[in-house]
Amino acid sequence: MTRCEFFTEGERITGFSVSGHSDYDEPGKDIVCAAVSALTQGTLNGLLNVLKAPVDYHIDEKDGILTASLGEVPEGKRAGAQLLLETLASALQMIEADYARCVRVIFKERR
Repeated sequence: MTRCEFFTEGERITGFSVSGHSDYDEPGKDIVCAAVSALTQGTLNGLLNVLKAPVDYHIDEKDGILTASLGEVPEGKRAGAQLLLETLASALQMIEADYARCVRVIFKERR
């Protein structure tokens, strides 16, 4: 199962971690894993290269892990960062709704 965790501070999403394999199909044919990968990598790309927001991230392709945590985002980029992260969360929840045995979305408050 792919576990998608979103870290929050109040209403803001401050980062995410995606780990595991969906096991929907064999590697190379797994459409659920491919969708999750495309969404998470696209969001990371948007944060880093389009928005140019400060992001600490780690990718481990072998174990299927991608983690990203926002740094101190300048005021003028906060809304864009939230839009990207909320869109990712919404898209992953839609996948979870259709493939509940393969994907789990969790929100955790950071303290």
